[in-house]
Amino acid sequence: MTAPLLSAAAIWRIAGQLRRVLQPVEYGPAILAFTVLRRFEQARLPAHGGLAALAGAADPLKVLSGLIARLPSAMRDIMMQLEVDRLARRLAAVDMLAPLATHFAALDLSPALYGSEAMARLFEELVSHFTTTQGTGTHYTPPEVADLMVDLVCAADTPGTRPALYDPAAGTGALLGRAADRLCARGVMADLYGQELNGQSCALARADLLLRGQKPRQMVQGDTLLADGHARQRFGRMLANPPFGLDWRAIRAAIQAEHAQGAQGRFGPGLPRVSDGSMLFMLHLLAKMRTPRHGGSRIGVVTHGAALNGGGVESGESAIRRYLVEHDLIDTIIALPQDMFINTGIGTYVWVLDNDKPAGRRGMVSLINAAPLWRRCSRSHGEKRREMTQAHVAAVVQAARDGTVMDLEVREGPDGAPASWCLVPPGVAVPQGQRTGFSRQVPARAFLYRSLSVTCADQAGAPSRTVFTTSMETDPQDWFTHLIAPHDPTARLDTERAGIGCAISFARYFDTSEPGRALPEIEADLRASMARLAALMPGGMS
Repeated sequence: MTAPLLSAAAIWRIAGQLRRVLQPVEYGPAILAFTVLRRFEQARLPAHGGLAALAGAADPLKVLSGLIARLPSAMRDIMMQLEVDRLARRLAAVDMLAPLATHFAALDLSPALYGSEAMARLFEELVSHFTTTQGTGTHYTPPEVADLMVDLVCAADTPGTRPALYDPAAGTGALLGRAADRLCARGVMADLYGQELNGQSCALARADLLLRGQKPRQMVQGDTLLADGHARQRFGRMLANPPFGLDWRAIRAAIQAEHAQGAQGRFGPGLPRVSDGSMLFMLHLLAKMRTPRHGGSRIGVVTHGAALNGGGVESGESAIRRYLVEHDLIDTIIALPQDMFINTGIGTYVWVLDNDKPAGRRGMVSLINAAPLWRRCSRSHGEKRREMTQAHVAAVVQAARDGTVMDLEVREGPDGAPASWCLVPPGVAVPQGQRTGFSRQVPARAFLYRSLSVTCADQAGAPSRTVFTTSMETDPQDWFTHLIAPHDPTARLDTERAGIGCAISFARYFDTSEPGRALPEIEADLRASMARLAALMPGGMS
């Protein structure tokens, strides 16, 4: 395992050098700019004449300007986006530019030593520490989760193919970079596209594209929900880890206007609550799908639990889920272990969406409970205390591809973490470990339900309303006639308030508890126990 590129202590030591010159909110831009510049010079420029030349220069600002001027135009644009010139002038005014450049010149960030995924992770950590806008740490996807998404979304891509891969909430490009590296190991070269709101994060993502030999303009800066930067393009492969709890109140008017366009806009199926717009990204991805006639599309997107069952029958979340079910777009949903992400410890899920499912999978959804598959991290990062191994990833991918129904046998270690695990078919005894459900195949329409409203008079004679939920197979009028009307002659079924909702519950399909004992058996045991107790009492029982 390689050592961290830049430890927290080193980061703060650099910030300490900046304290006399810059405001705390400016530490991050300066550190990010010089980190990228050092990476650039080691990747593309000769070793001499780089940042090290600033150390003894009479005019370090002039030397830096010359260094930047020799960069390709795309690199210069990135330096401008990171405001290197403005920051360098302020540092040079108090003789701090040369010491800072000397510090970064001593860092070995060469591609030969550190790959793009490691650099992307460093960029993410730096941005999340120092930027004053919403930190892109919210976008950082654990490497093993990225691997899982790539293996599921790009399973059909074979060596020699060149798929276009898109991320609408790209951050610094860590997810795209990890995906590109994993595909490259399989002989698949992907063209990377994305969009990112934060300017500095976008600059870093563009830098990564440039160093990969791709076009920086394929990473667009801007609010994806407000304006699609790749409006004329559709993609066959898409990955996203959009920010959780994204408040879209500030752009509500534009979102509602596009929703009113129906199928002509991106948000026709429904609008989630304004306090959490993560499902808007899911709708955006659906709008970017290629038609099955042109090869179709597969999407991997990370969500929290509310995306599965949050909101009532009339909510936008339920309407979005219903749209996915009725158009048979859900291929697989995977429950991940808790404490997997740096910025949150809540339960998270990976959705795999597909608009061109094979005939054998149509109408069905694979639910995979990967929550028990984890090990403790050797070192915690924020909220991330657990990680999945490549064996865990492979088991999930295999179950998703095969569409098998399997359980897990998990043996807990002394520290509470799983010590061992294995897959077992349902019905096979598990003598030692703990049994839990792992993979299930569920008809998509099983997630739909009816919401029925019944009005009746309360004790004071005033009308009251009660809402019931039933399966889709239940006939509303027959249900009311047999179950409600005989018990309350004042009750009325309000057909105008009836609705169809959609909710996905993992607990419903992964409860492996033993069924309850039959009542006669329990009564027999009670009688036997009472008889034994009576026999023990002096003189018996009268």
